[in-house]
Amino acid sequence: MRQSSLLLILAAILASGCAYILSTDSQDISISSSPAGAQVVIKTTGGIEVFSGTTPAQAHLKRKNEYIVDVTLDGHAPKQIHLSHSINPATFWNLLIGGIPGWIIDGVTGAIWKLEPETITITLQTASIDGEDHQVLVFSWLDSNGEPVHQAVDVSD
Repeated sequence: MRQSSLLLILAAILASGCAYILSTDSQDISISSSPAGAQVVIKTTGGIEVFSGTTPAQAHLKRKNEYIVDVTLDGHAPKQIHLSHSINPATFWNLLIGGIPGWIIDGVTGAIWKLEPETITITLQTASIDGEDHQVLVFSWLDSNGEPVHQAVDVSD
């Protein structure tokens, strides 16, 4: 009897932190855009940049933070997505296995959270003035530092 109780306690301790064991403290987020080739910058809601890339992209992010995803492409209106977190369903296994130690481990590591949305698909709209269709001439040149400069001139009726 005593030996089986010890085994049960040991199993509960070893299995604690179910979300951390089942899904880790990080999560992959897929980002795609139409058209492809857009610039993606992901920052924590505190303003710390954690990822930069070009669509299609996959970012490996810590679950404990919430994020702002900025997607930009020349000639298109920029898009911004809020990446929030909700309770990771895997943490509920802690209720079946012994509870408190698992909840503590999951909470400290951030595994208690699940980032949403897990897949971001953005359709970028052609840039316009005041939401209306306009014909625009775009002039591009390099400045004295060799950086591209773009200027648009509205030539609509």
